[in-house]
Amino acid sequence: MGKKTEYYPYNDIKTHCFHIVFDLDGNENICQSEEDWCEEIFDEIPNFALGDEKAREISKASPRKATKQGMKLLYEVKEIREANDGYLALDSSVEDKYLKRGEFGELILYYLLKKKLNKPQLISKIYFKDSYNAVVHGFDAVHYDKESNELWIGESKFYKDKNAALRELADDLDKHFNSKFFKQEFTIISNRFEDLGIQNDEIKNLIAPDSKVLSKLVKINACFFALFDDEILKSFSYEKGTDKPSQDFLDRLKDSVEKARTNFDDKTKGFLHKENLKIHLFLFPVESKYKLVKKMHEKLKKEQS
Repeated sequence: MGKKTEYYPYNDIKTHCFHIVFDLDGNENICQSEEDWCEEIFDEIPNFALGDEKAREISKASPRKATKQGMKLLYEVKEIREANDGYLALDSSVEDKYLKRGEFGELILYYLLKKKLNKPQLISKIYFKDSYNAVVHGFDAVHYDKESNELWIGESKFYKDKNAALRELADDLDKHFNSKFFKQEFTIISNRFEDLGIQNDEIKNLIAPDSKVLSKLVKINACFFALFDDEILKSFSYEKGTDKPSQDFLDRLKDSVEKARTNFDDKTKGFLHKENLKIHLFLFPVESKYKLVKKMHEKLKKEQS
């Protein structure tokens, strides 16, 4: 599941770190497999954009049709389409204008929650935006746990600077995890629940807009996903004679993760519901956020041709 992404869980501090796998390239050098990673991410677009049930329904007649429809829905999102035009036109202002919003953040967060944490998607926000004119600026991900019946709700940010990404995510915690925002979002989710084909009364009652806010808070895992440039990847190495990351790299990574968590906790210490909400931090260091996202836009445009 998700073979092109390494996953390091730090469960004691509710923090999860990911990076694109390293492997030998055609010249026998160890480097990240970005092309393969992008391919794996894009394979998830039909389910991400359409929802599992709708994607399966369309795929019965034509798997290619499901892929094309998923790509079309993704490309029709205004922010993605405009950012795509900017990247392909080599507009240097596009990074500041679009990338900070993380226009591929929803897709990657979906992939991480589904493939690495085994939390299936409850609702496809892309599909709702297109089909039902839903509010655009809602939660970036709404997933759930089949066993515990808890929600996994995510926000995402892409920045060059990790501290800037954490600062913006901390701001989202205050803006989105409160009574007013919950009423707006869960009204949308609840209204579409019957369309999802999920037979789960506990989840149905939890997402009902008139259920207690406290009941929602204690059953939510809030996931704050930051993708950012990080020099730590330059220190990556394998243990000699194995395909396992070296202990030196793992030690450096752990130190970096713990510092990021402390930073985020400091930024969110004023959040009023901190004792009731399970707050997870998702960290995704990359060599170059701009180059990676540009590569994804090029692939998306190619798929539209």
